[in-house]
Amino acid sequence: MPKPLSERQLCIKILGDILDHRGSLASAFGANLKSYPNLNTALVQEYCYGVCRWFHQLDGIAQLLLDKPLRKKDSDVYCLILMGLYQLFYMRTPAHAAINETVAEAEKLGKSWAKNLVNAILRGAQRRQAELLEQTEKNYVCKYSHPDWLISQLKQDWPTTYRTVLDADNVRAPMTLRVNIAKISRSEYLAKLAIAGLSAHQGVLTSTAIILNSPCDVALLPGFSDGMVSIQDEASQLVAALLPLAPGLKVLDACAAPGGKTCALLEAQAGLDLTAMDNEPRRIMRIQENLGRLDLVATVICGDICTDSNPGAETFDRILLDVPCSATGVIRRHPDIKLLRTPDEVSRLVQTQADLLHAAWPLLKPGGFLLYSTCSTLKAENTDQIALFVMAMSTAEHVRLDIADSTSCEFGTQLFPKINSHDGFFYALLRKR
Repeated sequence: MPKPLSERQLCIKILGDILDHRGSLASAFGANLKSYPNLNTALVQEYCYGVCRWFHQLDGIAQLLLDKPLRKKDSDVYCLILMGLYQLFYMRTPAHAAINETVAEAEKLGKSWAKNLVNAILRGAQRRQAELLEQTEKNYVCKYSHPDWLISQLKQDWPTTYRTVLDADNVRAPMTLRVNIAKISRSEYLAKLAIAGLSAHQGVLTSTAIILNSPCDVALLPGFSDGMVSIQDEASQLVAALLPLAPGLKVLDACAAPGGKTCALLEAQAGLDLTAMDNEPRRIMRIQENLGRLDLVATVICGDICTDSNPGAETFDRILLDVPCSATGVIRRHPDIKLLRTPDEVSRLVQTQADLLHAAWPLLKPGGFLLYSTCSTLKAENTDQIALFVMAMSTAEHVRLDIADSTSCEFGTQLFPKINSHDGFFYALLRKR
C-alpha cells in the first residue's frame, strides 16, 4: 500500500513530475487517483489543472517575490508556493486560510525551514496583489500564461488572431455532448436533460452537439449507458458532416483511438463498412468499449499504416486521418501542454503527420476522399502540411470546406478555440483524382 498522502501532497507530487517532464496530467491522474481513492479528487484536479493553466503567470509572480531561486532538491517547496499563489489569486478561499494551510503543509513536507519562506512570499503576494498583476501585464509570457515559443509561433501564424486564441486557452472548456441521432433526436435529448435538471443549449457547428451550461458526472446524463449520448467537443464532431458518406462505403479511420470520431461516423451513416485502426493496444480497448456502449459495429485493428503491412492497396472509399499533433487547440482542456510541449517535439510531429499522409494515400481508391484533421492551431501541422502534400502528390486534389465560425486557409480550414464553445481544430478534405 502506498504511503497516505493529503490532497496537497499528491498535487505536489503530480506537479513535480510534470515540471520534470515525467508524464502528463492525464497519466498522473490515472496512475495516482486509483492509489488514493479516499482523497478529494475534485480538489486535486482544481490545484493541478489550475497551476498548470496559470503556471507562467504564477511562476513570474513567484520570481518577483523570491530573493533567489530555490534549489533543485526543493522543487516540492516551489510547487507548494505555486499552489498557494493559485489559491490566493484564483480560488475563493479566504486569504488567511490559504496562507495558513499552505504554510502548515511545508511542515508536512519535512522542511520546517520553508515555513517562514512560504509565509513571507504568500503574505507579500496578498499585500501586493494589484501591483504584481500589473507587472505581469508587461511580460507576454506572464500576461497570457503561455511559453514564449508558442506565443511567438501563434503571433507569426495568426498576427490578427493570436491574442484571442491565447485568452481562450486560459478559459475552461465546456462539457459538450454528441447525441446519437440513430437513437434519439437532439431536441428530444434536450428535453430529457431539462427533466433531469441539467441546463444546456444546442451547438452551432453540427446538428448533434449539445453544450452543458455546467459540467456534470456522466452518470447523471440520461441514457448515457444506453448509448443515447457521448462526450465529444463540437469541432471534433464535424467529421461526420465533412467526410462525404453513403451506405456501403468502405471507410478507414486510420488513427482511431479512443473511437469518438469512429462512432460519430457510424451514428451519422448506417451501413458503413468501417475499419478502425490504431497502433496502441491499450487504446484499442477504448474503441471497443465505445462501440459496445453505442451498439455500433466496426472492424478494429491494432496496427500502424506506416510500418505494418497495409490493409490493401486502393481498398477504401473514404479515409479519416486524425493525426497525432501538438494538441495546441485543446490547451484549455489539457493545460499541461504549455509545460510539456517543445518546438522540437512539434517538428517531430510534423514529420510523423507527413509520413501518415503518404502511407494512407495508396490505400484510397481513385475518386475517394481523405479527411485530414488535427486539434492544433499551428500552421506547420495544418495548412502548410497539406500544401506540401498536394505539391508532392499529383493525384491529390484539395476540396474547399465551408465551416461556420472558421478561418479559410489556402489549404484546409482552421477553427480556433472559442470561449463557451468549440475547441481549436483543423480540417482539410482531399480527393484522389
